[in-house]
Amino acid sequence: MKFTPRLRQAAVVAAGALLSLAAFAAPANATNGGSWPGGDQGPSGNQDCTPAAQAKYEHSFNGPAGTASIRLLNGPLCDAQSFALVSYTAPSAQFQTPQYVLDSSVKTLQPAKKGELTESKLDFRVEVPECFTQVDFVFGDKIINPLTDKSDRYGDRKVGSPGAPGKQSKPAQGQPQSAWYNGGSGTCKAEPVVEALPDCEGAVALKLINRSTFSESFEITADGGFSKTVTLQARQEPATVTVPAANAKNIKVTSRGKQLYSGSWQKPADCQVPEVGKPDAKYVSDCDGLTFTIVNPENGKDVTAVFTPNKGDAQTVTVKPTETKTVHFTAAQGLTVTVTGDLDVLNGEVKWTKPENCTEQPNPGQSSQPNPGQSSSSASPSASAGSDTPGATPTTTEPGGGGLALTGSNSSTIAGGAVVLLLVGAGLFFLARRRKVNFKA
Repeated sequence: MKFTPRLRQAAVVAAGALLSLAAFAAPANATNGGSWPGGDQGPSGNQDCTPAAQAKYEHSFNGPAGTASIRLLNGPLCDAQSFALVSYTAPSAQFQTPQYVLDSSVKTLQPAKKGELTESKLDFRVEVPECFTQVDFVFGDKIINPLTDKSDRYGDRKVGSPGAPGKQSKPAQGQPQSAWYNGGSGTCKAEPVVEALPDCEGAVALKLINRSTFSESFEITADGGFSKTVTLQARQEPATVTVPAANAKNIKVTSRGKQLYSGSWQKPADCQVPEVGKPDAKYVSDCDGLTFTIVNPENGKDVTAVFTPNKGDAQTVTVKPTETKTVHFTAAQGLTVTVTGDLDVLNGEVKWTKPENCTEQPNPGQSSQPNPGQSSSSASPSASAGSDTPGATPTTTEPGGGGLALTGSNSSTIAGGAVVLLLVGAGLFFLARRRKVNFKA
């Protein structure tokens, strides 16, 4: 049996078309899983989060004042990342050891979960010695104490260092590249000194430092009969004595009859009791569009976030402690919202994904938003969504490039086409046999 060239070509074309339709129809029963936040895969699957080695930051630093801050520029992170600001007592205004920790502050940027926004900026503050000191701002929560000739060094862990991870952070405008400091506001005398560090609960930690060339005894007294004596050898590591809140008045420290310190507990300027609360920030992607909600607790700090859609005007929201505010963007094809400021999500961007149970197609034009200054009690997402153009034609094409599951009439059409092509191929085969069978004697 032989096919003519024309019939052979027709059969090949029919078979190719049938295979193409089969491949196209294969995902018809697949659901639109998507990627976080539109689907079920989030940062835990490393789909849309930033690995620690690829994170980018912007920092500020003031060594003499003992302050620093760092902002994540391309989060959220796949895993938590800690930073530490630490101040040391030092024997010289230049780098010299031994150095001992006076004060430290450790904070952490957390990875985001699906539907959540996370803090993208951390602020730090530590007490700094009155004279010689070193202040370091570093990646990680490991603090070296003391710093000696034989101890570890922070090296490229220092923020702004030329190597990793320090090089992942660049200075904010007008800020120094190197986030470390050696110096002091005065000249350290070769004598015993006291650094008082009050906490937020009413107690006072006394750092006893012996800079003299012989041993010194520190006599400490306070209200309620509090009394303690501590002796330090020359160049010995500083000792810490904590005066409880119940006794933290009329504190006096003397050595060899000379008064080194006198005072009472005073609330630190940056103190909030309890510790500063974190905002509860979430977003919802539904048939109406994207809705962002920020709830700031009573013990929180001011939070400012900027929401910039690819269609429409940017909205800036500042949420003070005890306030709740929402920002809504009406559903539109291809809608994305970039989040910047003190909050971060999905590498700074959230995409609207049309849920499968929506019955109307959103307006492909610009989205509309309520006044960002309104609280959740005065601006509802449903009211904002009502401003969109009604009567839009439904479609199965999802904004942001995702496709809905191919079911219903579309699947039937594909199956019918496949059957027709199958019949055509069978017919061609039958005709070939009838017309082109040759017999040989």
